[in-house]
Amino acid sequence: MLLICGTAASFVLRPSMPRSQAVVVAAKGKKGKKGKKPKQQKKSGMDWARDFEVMPFDSSVLRPLADAAAGAFEARTGKPLDASLAGAGDLPKALYKAPVCVMVVSDEKIAYANDAACEFAGKKHTELIGSATALPATVADGYDSSYEKNLDGNTMQKAKRWSISKMAVVDGELVTEDQGVGYAFESWLRDEDGALCKPGGIVEAPPIDPVEIQAKVDAQAAVVRDLKEEQGLGNGDPEVKAAVAELLRLKAILEDAGSSLENVVDCLSFLVDMDRDFAGYNEVYAEYFSDIQCARTTVAIRALPTPIAVELKVVARC
Repeated sequence: MLLICGTAASFVLRPSMPRSQAVVVAAKGKKGKKGKKPKQQKKSGMDWARDFEVMPFDSSVLRPLADAAAGAFEARTGKPLDASLAGAGDLPKALYKAPVCVMVVSDEKIAYANDAACEFAGKKHTELIGSATALPATVADGYDSSYEKNLDGNTMQKAKRWSISKMAVVDGELVTEDQGVGYAFESWLRDEDGALCKPGGIVEAPPIDPVEIQAKVDAQAAVVRDLKEEQGLGNGDPEVKAAVAELLRLKAILEDAGSSLENVVDCLSFLVDMDRDFAGYNEVYAEYFSDIQCARTTVAIRALPTPIAVELKVVARC
């Protein structure tokens, strides 16, 4: 078979050749100069089908598994796997994008992985799903609230794992079918440098040593005393200013420890004079905690060990 290739000025007979080569020959002009670059061939429907990557929340196989995993967790704990899943219209899609690593292990293979789990493993979900894993595919009591495991060069921290099952009719009888074990965790340690990582590319420094934290507390306490006794700074009374300094001290300590005021879940406040200081203290408290809405308890006491009018004790997630 021969192909006739050329331009309006000249034609050249060539033996049959691949289409890409024929296009190059046809692009040459009368003087043999190279013309325009050959146009990139458009992909056929079959090419697009091969290149198309089905996301887990669009897969007819993985959608039911994602629903089963989230449902089994909530059935065992009485709460959603993550706050972002509460009231989600498309649960499989919300689970895939949730800021917590979620995997399902079945028959010693990864049967499901969301986007955060892929980040943890450093793989695409098409590479991760179906791959062999050292994660156990069974849980002795059906639920484990804290599980740590070195996997793929990272160490998952405090992973919750739970058994996943569904009801099915087999030979006319209702039976329980095991679908594997779900894993969920919010952070991991990177083995190469010991950094603490979270979904979304968040890398945090290792926790500060408790001795360092105590030293910072003592130093800042001295600053608070100086502000109150020597400089007399105040947003009203000096005691109220001491409350501001105390809040700033807490914020600095929490941030140094790898947390922040946004992670505070409980606040216990001590006031030396409730009648005199509560209104001013409450106003300053609102400046820093109005958007956090943590649990708060305020207690009147006779005295504090340092010459300040307000002291706070907080509990925060790290």
